[in-house]
Amino acid sequence: MLTRSELPENPVVLAVRDHDGRQHRIQTERVRGGKVRMTCSCEANRSDGWCAHQIQLLCLRYDTVVERSEEVEFQFEDVVMGTALADLADELDLAMSDYQHALDAMAQKQTVCLDCAKLREIAELSTDLADAATHLEGALGRFKKRIAAGLA
Repeated sequence: MLTRSELPENPVVLAVRDHDGRQHRIQTERVRGGKVRMTCSCEANRSDGWCAHQIQLLCLRYDTVVERSEEVEFQFEDVVMGTALADLADELDLAMSDYQHALDAMAQKQTVCLDCAKLREIAELSTDLADAATHLEGALGRFKKRIAAGLA
């Protein structure tokens, strides 16, 4: 991880486009102690203190970035790579994926059948979903706490 004084660009500003075409501005800055401050201009960030745009960028997914360039992507990565916030974003991303998979598995197996084997399978899928939801809740709580402090 580069020190703050070694960063060629700090802060780094990226524009992202939502699925509905609206653009939002994300500013990411390394601050004292190797911590990261990240803000987004979207409504979700204003109301919840975090947003999916931040998660996508912290997981180094640039699909929604407007006017992509390797130079800006490298500058962004220099700011966030190896930080606690990037690690939490990876954990949250994995937890969201696990939760979605558990939801999808439950949706495929919904039945009103009273067959013991099918009921056991539903019980196991329910346990998987509950475990995934608990993990997601914890990961989201840690991420929100870290990013809401503004000094992640």
